[in-house]
Amino acid sequence: FGYTTLEAFANLSIPNNYEYLVNIKNKGIKEVYDKNAIERWISLGEKLSKILPDVYETKKIEKEKFWSYFIKLEKYRNEIIHQKSISRTEFYKNYFRTDIFDICNVPELVMKFYYEANYKKQRINPLWPWLINKEKEFPISTDYKSENFEVIGNLFEGKKK
Repeated sequence: FGYTTLEAFANLSIPNNYEYLVNIKNKGIKEVYDKNAIERWISLGEKLSKILPDVYETKKIEKEKFWSYFIKLEKYRNEIIHQKSISRTEFYKNYFRTDIFDICNVPELVMKFYYEANYKKQRINPLWPWLINKEKEFPISTDYKSENFEVIGNLFEGKKK
């Protein structure tokens, strides 16, 4: 479920007019992906590591400590979704390892990464989850409309002040 949450978060974060340029190595070919093509053909890892840092104007997420847990989350998800044999149950052993809770926390950490980097710049995406009256939780609820925040993402196109 966490992986699906991140997929939805990434897709909803991409503005409708966004274009992603991909250079194909050694062939001199450049491909341009629009929002629909990004959603369909670009992996979640690439969306989180290449596209969203551009959209949200952040540093590289791959340098964060939790990135290795995202890689494991993606691997575990793929093992479940693309299971080759119904009798194969070896992948269940992963769920008894000590880092499983760190892996399960990755979706919150990814969204928190983008939230915190943009909140400081007074930029907000209304798609981020809000926890009302939970000051120690992520993200802290705020009335971004009264604080003159720039709204980003594709829920509202452009700046709303």
